[in-house]
Amino acid sequence: MRRNRMRELSMEVLVGTFMFVALLSLCVFTIVLSRENVFKQTYPFEVVFNDVMGLRDGDNVVMRGMTVGKVKAMTLEGEGVRVAAALQRPVYLKKGYQIEVVISSVLGGRYLQIYEGTAGAEPIAPDAVIKGQPPKDVMALVSAVAADLKDITGKINSGQGTMGKLLNDDALYNDARDVVNEVKAAVKDRGLIKNLEVSMANLNEISEKINHGEGTLGLLVNDESLYVEVKQMIGDIRATVDEIRETSPIVTFSSIFFGAF
Repeated sequence: MRRNRMRELSMEVLVGTFMFVALLSLCVFTIVLSRENVFKQTYPFEVVFNDVMGLRDGDNVVMRGMTVGKVKAMTLEGEGVRVAAALQRPVYLKKGYQIEVVISSVLGGRYLQIYEGTAGAEPIAPDAVIKGQPPKDVMALVSAVAADLKDITGKINSGQGTMGKLLNDDALYNDARDVVNEVKAAVKDRGLIKNLEVSMANLNEISEKINHGEGTLGLLVNDESLYVEVKQMIGDIRATVDEIRETSPIVTFSSIFFGAF
């Protein structure tokens, strides 16, 4: 009888130990998967929003592109929502700060983004009520863009504007078709192509003559003696102008003096 009692106690101790180890392991795995350190000091942070736009407990708090904490609780308060977060470091807000709820992906998800304010600005009082920015409703923006596109396509379908006329005016199509037909006819008759071929042949002949030094333009391009003579002539003209400029005061004085007699 006593042996059975000891066996039952041993079984109960074994089961209790197993359950304790299982619960401890579950707690450890929960902490590891949530990436939270329960032994690390955190700093409370609260902000009031008019609308949190689907923000949930456990969403990240981001500052300067880095995750600095998580949202812990949200409570309705008057006409707003008070969001309480636990941060890994203290935040000192300054005038010009911005706190907003940002969409993390197209598929959903939100995070709380903190901009501390401009460096050197006046700090916010510790007991001041921190207010978040009004949320940007992406669906409203998408609906507005869709409405604009619908308006534009409606105008195009009704023939309004340049694009509408291009797509709906048969006269423009007929004119374009006539132009294409005329170009095809000109190409088919080869009149246009023949003129282009003759012009290219003439240009080729002229360029060959210039390269061989034929004609006035060919001499100017290829004869270096002409370049030297022109350069020398320009130098002579410049020297003559300088001489006239130097002697002009004497000539002017002589003409005035002898003109008096």
